[in-house]
Amino acid sequence: MSSVQEIRAEPEIADWIRTHQGAAKQAKHAIEILADKPDGVAAVKKLFPALADKKLFVFFSYKKKDERTAKAVVKVLRRYAAGKLRIAYQADFTEEIAGKQWREKIRDEVCRANWFILLLPDPSDDWDWCLYETGLFDRQPTSADRLICLHHPDTEIPSPIQDYHAVPANITDVEKFLRMVYVNKDPVPGMEPINKDVEPELRTIAKEIVDAIRPPRKGLVRRIFEPWMELKVDNAAGLQNKDDLDDALIVSTNDAVLNLFERFEQPETWGELRSGVTESAGDGRWRDELFHVIRKIADGRMFSPIQAVFHTKDGRIYRPVACAIDRVGEKGAIETYHITFTEDVGAVDTTAMPQGVSTLAHMLRLAFRFRWEVLERFSKGALTEDDVERVDNVLRRIEQDAESRGILDQDADMSLFPSKQATRIAEMFAIWYTLRNPEETGELDVAIKKKDTQQISAILAKMIPLNQEFLEMAATRFSELVYEKS
Repeated sequence: MSSVQEIRAEPEIADWIRTHQGAAKQAKHAIEILADKPDGVAAVKKLFPALADKKLFVFFSYKKKDERTAKAVVKVLRRYAAGKLRIAYQADFTEEIAGKQWREKIRDEVCRANWFILLLPDPSDDWDWCLYETGLFDRQPTSADRLICLHHPDTEIPSPIQDYHAVPANITDVEKFLRMVYVNKDPVPGMEPINKDVEPELRTIAKEIVDAIRPPRKGLVRRIFEPWMELKVDNAAGLQNKDDLDDALIVSTNDAVLNLFERFEQPETWGELRSGVTESAGDGRWRDELFHVIRKIADGRMFSPIQAVFHTKDGRIYRPVACAIDRVGEKGAIETYHITFTEDVGAVDTTAMPQGVSTLAHMLRLAFRFRWEVLERFSKGALTEDDVERVDNVLRRIEQDAESRGILDQDADMSLFPSKQATRIAEMFAIWYTLRNPEETGELDVAIKKKDTQQISAILAKMIPLNQEFLEMAATRFSELVYEKS
């Protein structure tokens, strides 16, 4: 470490100051800044060309495939530099320079540079390509030099260059970088600001550079084919019932959802939009499920897809789908909920059916599903652990289907049968509850949790005779009810 006097007395430095009076003041200022640095003498000597020419020497390193981006960034930097940035980069090298001459040209420019700027615009890229040029600069940097990495925000800076001044390509950070380039004093020790007059334009210039590294997607238009709406729900986690959701504000909709709910214009609230859907007494399960799903999303909980449906006046059947949310950052507050409405071509229109016939038809359908999706499939032969997960998923789908169709009221279900059959069905309900229940304490629940494949298969095998008995009773009773109502 040398003092100011020792550095100024160094023969080469003293001779340079004497022969370059136009830059002597700047050199003396640089010496004051660098005097306490271990490499003060070498750092001052390297500054001589920049101080003499009043130009900052920059080497701009990039990968060949990023040449278009590099040209755009360099063009911007040069435009506002008032001729005081001497940027060297491969795009300016003539085609005649090749092989050994090319490497010598690279070496000369890198060794002359006061700033080394490395461009990493692609977060998916490997970075081995930059080792040669960065290696050249890293072998001879001084305390007066700057090492800068201009990178895509999603790019993780490689460990060999983590000491570089990292500038992520966002407007705030690039603006700070440009302030250092153009406005601040001593961009290298002893040099006056390159162009202070550009300060009011820094944010605009920063946007040019950011757009070069992260090109905006121009003309992007999203078209949603399903009926779609965007809802703003205040305090979604505090909703108490489906009617509370009626106060949710509609942020935007597409024409398809307005047509679905027979509206000419977008109403202010969800309650106004859905008011055109006619619901039979006590039937609003589709809204109830939508309310539960939105509340679960607000609580950060998993949810099952909505199964309940509603009918339009022209006879089509739809169900709502919670497809997306908008939030501030990864864990910020939820701003809006995106809901689409999908036509359910597999749903049965029960509006013309007597209630008992409709309920029994659903019970028969679910009993057939249980027989052929679960019992026949998983009660015979050895099960794998993947089969255990399949059993659980199928059962949950069937249970959700039953809940959505409103046929889990045991008393109402048994009232469809004569007393003797109703008693038998009650016994079946009781048996099933010992195997699987909402508390997940049944024998089948425990076997699934333990992935006990033999026990699962044995339990399901025992259910086949009960399922057969129920199907025979229900099919006979269904025939009788249809006959009675005809």
